[in-house]
Amino acid sequence: MTIILLTSGVVLCLTSAAFIINEMATFRRTISEELLSLADIIGNNSSAAIMFNDKKAAQETLNSISANPRVLAARIVTKDGELFVEYLAPGADRSRLKIGAEEAPAEAAGDAGALWGLSKEVRIWKRIVVDGTHIGTVVIQPNMQGHIKKLNLFFAIAALVLLAAFLIAYFMSMKLQSLISVPIMRLAETMKKVSEEKDYSLRTEKTSKDEIGSLIDGFNEMLTEVEERDEALRQHQDHLQRLAHFDDLTGLPNRALYCDRLSQALFQADRATQKVAVMFVDLDCFKDINDTSGHRVGDLLLKDVAARLQTIVRVSDTVARMGGDEFTILLPNLEDPEKASLVAQKILQNISEVYQVEGNDIYITASAGITIFPDDGKTVDDLLKNADTAMYHAKNNGRNVFQFFSREMNVKMMNRLDLQNNLRHALERNEFVLYYQPRINIADRCITSMEALIRWPHPEKGMIMPDRFIPLAEETGLIVPIGEWVIRAACLQIRKWQTQGNPLFPVAVNVSAYQFRRKNFTETVTEILEETGVSPALLEIELTESAIMKDVDSVIKVLKELNSLGIIISIDDFGTGYSSLSQLKRFPIDSLKIDRSFIANATTNADDRAIVIAIISMAHSLGLNIIAEGVETEMQLALLSAQGCQEMQGYLFSKPLPPDLLTQLLHDDRERKIQKNN
Repeated sequence: MTIILLTSGVVLCLTSAAFIINEMATFRRTISEELLSLADIIGNNSSAAIMFNDKKAAQETLNSISANPRVLAARIVTKDGELFVEYLAPGADRSRLKIGAEEAPAEAAGDAGALWGLSKEVRIWKRIVVDGTHIGTVVIQPNMQGHIKKLNLFFAIAALVLLAAFLIAYFMSMKLQSLISVPIMRLAETMKKVSEEKDYSLRTEKTSKDEIGSLIDGFNEMLTEVEERDEALRQHQDHLQRLAHFDDLTGLPNRALYCDRLSQALFQADRATQKVAVMFVDLDCFKDINDTSGHRVGDLLLKDVAARLQTIVRVSDTVARMGGDEFTILLPNLEDPEKASLVAQKILQNISEVYQVEGNDIYITASAGITIFPDDGKTVDDLLKNADTAMYHAKNNGRNVFQFFSREMNVKMMNRLDLQNNLRHALERNEFVLYYQPRINIADRCITSMEALIRWPHPEKGMIMPDRFIPLAEETGLIVPIGEWVIRAACLQIRKWQTQGNPLFPVAVNVSAYQFRRKNFTETVTEILEETGVSPALLEIELTESAIMKDVDSVIKVLKELNSLGIIISIDDFGTGYSSLSQLKRFPIDSLKIDRSFIANATTNADDRAIVIAIISMAHSLGLNIIAEGVETEMQLALLSAQGCQEMQGYLFSKPLPPDLLTQLLHDDRERKIQKNN
């Protein structure tokens, strides 16, 4: 805007100067023309007087101009430059006059003086020529006072006009500034502020609806779009930040955030010489809930468990989900480690209370492991590993309990990890073998069927029994491929015996609950039978009583599918579960196996004997075959025979044997039958 004002001022000044110069030039030209005419008249009228040296006549001619107020003085000089006559206007000051004969120029006519500078010293001259002969010169000095006053008045008016024009230009500039410059400056200030503060919520005020207003609208719309994008980006970053540090399902801190908080707690505890407890909580049999009720119910249950855990701990404590059904709890600033056990008791008690999930009552328990800083470890990794180790020992001790970490646990855990690693390679290396334990008819002591039992002859550790590796296989999920291997290996052995011409008997295989509940279990069994060419009537599936009592409807569906194929179904370890007669009759099963724990004490303990008798009686009433397992004495056999038990299995007849020894036993059994028939 300053540039506009300066430009306007320069233009006005130049315009005014041009008008003044034009006015002065016009004034000079007018004076010159008028006085030159007057000089010409004087010269013509006084030429005769000069020739005859008649000064009186020349003076009279010269005095005739006294009526002209524009003439201040006039003189007639001879051709030699001598004064002939002169005229002075009244009031003229001779000392201030600048007119003399000696100054007559050589030109015929003209003017001289600084009229451009408004000087009073202006002179007009005109030669007097007669018949081509120069006889004298008329010199006139005009009276400039009036004209100077007019010029001064014109200058004053021009100055006033110039000032007025400048003021008008100034006020118009200010108005234009308010209309153009101020909005643009505000816009620039807003842009600068947005750039410095990164605050995209700022806006520039719109003061007009012209092009500037449109520009401001465009700028504000751009800021709105940038603000929306910035907000979306911030929300996306917050979401990523939350995903990086919080569990998406439960909203609890995840492993990364938990480890960060644990690291800070350890640093503070080390400086303040305080203790920190790390608790590892794992839900018991959570896979069963996922398998029976679905993952949606499992997820809802996890959310409820997370909510309960948060109500138990202090504000300064941290509850995190490490993954799956595993939770960790950080208890900083502990004065007494025993307080961690109180928290663990509350947690286990709270978790074990009934849950309402989609209108269904769900019960679940948890096992917890606790480790203390700095007693058990001083790093995040060590404490988490120790708490996990203690938790697994709690599970092995019956579940729904908590266990403090001890150094001895590390040795057991290392052995467990070593066994787990070896277990993963056992299938690949084909290290498993099947042993077969025959079942006999109690009446004639002849073989009726057999049970396939898995063994693991480890190349370095020797024979590893199933009770050591089967629970670990179930925890790791390896039970599924191992279970499929058992079924396939048993069928291949049946096929081999069939090819060799040996007598064929049904072979029973144990199927875990986890394997049985898989959706494709029936299809897998069918594929193995078709692959090996074994009749379904030669395969028997053994399930534990506890396995069939969960999600009964689904179990019945699968059992019917297997039964329709001709596969024999038996319930193993019967009597250890909680099935009732009304439930049992719904299952399409063929046999019941009395658990060995009842058989072992049946001859010495009245309660066990009563249970055995009741099971046999119930099986008879349902039309089921009854098999007693773990028979080792003749007294046990006599009791079973007296109660009408059809079959037995145990060391009294034979221990589990490898295939080659069992083949010999089959030959011996066949020879015995032949001799008996003869």
